[in-house]
Amino acid sequence: MKYETDSRRHMIYVICMILAWGLSSLLVLAANIIIDPLWYHRGNLITGKNFGYDERQAKLNRLLREPSEYDCLIFGSSRTTLLPGSAFAPYRCFNLSFSGGLIEEFIAFSEYLREFGVRPKLIVVGVDGFNFMVNDRDPPSIPDYVIRKQPAPALLRTYLSIDSLSMSWRTLRGDTGRPRYYDRNFDAVIRADAPVFRPRRSLDAEGLRRVDTEAWRKRGYSPDNAILFGKLVTVFPGAQSIAYVPPISAWHVRAMEQNGTLESYLDALHATARNFPVFVDFSIPSPVTWRTDNTYDGSHYAPSVNRRIAHVILTADEPEWGLNVNQVDRASYVNRYRSALAEFETVNAMLKVSQ
Repeated sequence: MKYETDSRRHMIYVICMILAWGLSSLLVLAANIIIDPLWYHRGNLITGKNFGYDERQAKLNRLLREPSEYDCLIFGSSRTTLLPGSAFAPYRCFNLSFSGGLIEEFIAFSEYLREFGVRPKLIVVGVDGFNFMVNDRDPPSIPDYVIRKQPAPALLRTYLSIDSLSMSWRTLRGDTGRPRYYDRNFDAVIRADAPVFRPRRSLDAEGLRRVDTEAWRKRGYSPDNAILFGKLVTVFPGAQSIAYVPPISAWHVRAMEQNGTLESYLDALHATARNFPVFVDFSIPSPVTWRTDNTYDGSHYAPSVNRRIAHVILTADEPEWGLNVNQVDRASYVNRYRSALAEFETVNAMLKVSQ
């Protein structure tokens, strides 16, 4: 009799534990589905703000939900996330850019998407200087399932995890650590409390004003990876390809000139331009990049600036802003930069802009 009582108690205990586990799992799953931190469905239904905790997976999740809805892909880094896909209408562009995006990742993602039937008519590529750095270049971060060309992790497997719940909790708190987020339409937005761009402070934070210019020369740029951009274009041979260099502040360009890395930077860009029929460089100093009120760090520019970029690279043979690199030789390219820097120095001195 005692054995039967103990056995019954044990069974009740086991059932209660299973029910508690099941209820907890359902609550975790429900919370993650409603907040959707990895963008399997409609994103955060509570506040409408979505954060890129794992942009590489989240953006693939969203794209592969309805791949036939898009006929244009945008590749780039966090700078290019602020380029609105809607600015390329009538193309239906999906912005697949993510923080720290490297050319090796763009190639891997393109080959992966091709395996799943994605066939864009237009490819837009943001070309960042860090793709060509000789030293201290971050390694590519490519998910295993992309390398193996396997389906992305299923929703149930992902959203029944504490890691996803942690992302959901951070989403509700707005705990992103970045001055930007994605809205309900998954367009990148700069936060209202984003920092004000102060050139001297920003350059100090990035280490660009170091006295050790020789060390910076060793951290210069090489054109070796230009060939990889050509490889990216061949993944979708039927697509039109456009590339551009996202704007960086004139103060950043001046720092490269002072540190002796500007020419190697331009060599790498000039070599890359040969892979694209359209290649516009918006990092050349201009009235846009002399300002401090259209960017929060001199590297990430407001969506309104990026809409102008989209208009230029889609429509202008003679851009009203930026430089069409395919129309100048290497020497002229360097001279145009130095002339633009000299003009910036003159205007900066006249306006007494804080540096």
